[in-house]
Amino acid sequence: MWRERRGAVMQQQAGVGERLVTVLLTLAVPQTADPEDAAALVADAAEGTALQVRHAVGVEGHLPTPGAMVVRAGRRMPWQVVSVGVDTVRLRDLVGDVVEVSRRGVLPDPLEQPARLAV
Repeated sequence: MWRERRGAVMQQQAGVGERLVTVLLTLAVPQTADPEDAAALVADAAEGTALQVRHAVGVEGHLPTPGAMVVRAGRRMPWQVVSVGVDTVRLRDLVGDVVEVSRRGVLPDPLEQPARLAV
């Protein structure tokens, strides 16, 4: 795979004794922040620790991870994430039924969110 980063084209390949690992992060950023800027900042921070970033991309919104509990837009019932695709998410309900839905219609389960301390 090829990608462009800061005007240079880089090839995604692992060197001898290395392997590629994808780490998904969800960040809370200021309302005016651009997702691509946030991705670039994370990539710069990682490279500052001697990690070699081969690809960084910013995506607006919540990216669920397998095993996480989520809710579907307009519904109250919680679902467990089975897998995440490019545009879809496969979910399992409490009965065990599996459905595939648009990733845009999946929201974090409010009961799974850590409590925020009032300052």
